[in-house]
Amino acid sequence: MTDIDNAPLRIALGSSLPEPDESIARMITSGRNSLAFFLGDEACRYRLLAESINWDRILIARRDCSTLGYAAFKHHRRGPFSPGVRPFLREFGWWRGVLRYLLFAITEGREWYYGFYLYGLHVIKHARHQGIASSLLAATFDQARQAGYDRVELEVQVKNVRAQRLYAHMGFTRIRTTPVNWLGRLLPFPAVINMRRSMTPQP
Repeated sequence: MTDIDNAPLRIALGSSLPEPDESIARMITSGRNSLAFFLGDEACRYRLLAESINWDRILIARRDCSTLGYAAFKHHRRGPFSPGVRPFLREFGWWRGVLRYLLFAITEGREWYYGFYLYGLHVIKHARHQGIASSLLAATFDQARQAGYDRVELEVQVKNVRAQRLYAHMGFTRIRTTPVNWLGRLLPFPAVINMRRSMTPQP
């Protein structure tokens, strides 16, 4: 076991870090794999989103100076990314850029009907099975309470059974399964399960 493994786990908002570095930004923008068909590969997603990260919507898990994972969330119609159309135009040109930006805006807007929404959760591979994801979720619940919400909601792909088990272990319950949502009729979005976790004690 290394010194890093023995160091205490620290979880903090990205906005509290002195200066989040490029490696953290790359980790965060590498998410949203289900949108890769119009946001491109990881390098492209970094170019599109890195300059518009809302660091107050991201919790970062670290040991010493090593970043091990993050949780991103969304509330009051503000999530971890707020890109304008300009990066899309720069990356794809005028017509394709506008179209891809509109698709991104639609997918972001689709989540507005949730109150406090878990936008993304990721732990790097070699740091898994150490309780980091659970700690990130617990810190996310604290953020929800501080923002005045009594529940946290999320969507998880039907095929992601491992994530479903983690969320169930952390108190989430299945609300519904959406085999083909309204976007999925036109675009290749995966089927998802909606889950919810109450912040109020159960009798």
